[in-house]
Amino acid sequence: MTTEFTMILFVLIGLIVGFVAGRSTSRAGDAAKLHKELTKTRKEFEQYKRDVQDHFIGFSGLMEQLGTQYQRMSQHMSEQSEKLTNSQTIYSIQPDVPAEETEQTAPVNEGVHQPRDYSGEPSGLLNDHKSS
Repeated sequence: MTTEFTMILFVLIGLIVGFVAGRSTSRAGDAAKLHKELTKTRKEFEQYKRDVQDHFIGFSGLMEQLGTQYQRMSQHMSEQSEKLTNSQTIYSIQPDVPAEETEQTAPVNEGVHQPRDYSGEPSGLLNDHKSS
């Protein structure tokens, strides 16, 4: 009986040792795999940060160029409109039209009247007082 008991005890001890060894080995493998994955993810993240930084640097340069071009265009339009709308220039193009007639005046609405069915007195429709 002691040999059978000893045999069963050794088998149980062997199973326990094997189970513990297997668990620790698989955990070490999992840890190495996770470490590789973490390293890869960190490298990808660093590359992404560099890409975003490069994008914003390029965007900033483009916006600066756009601002410069807009200033040049605005200055050009201002100079050309000053040159083209100068009253002396218009007079030199059309010498028979006096300078006063070339300036725009607001139209006068002389024929505007109230409708004939308009009473001129408030109707009392929106009053708070009730009439009986």
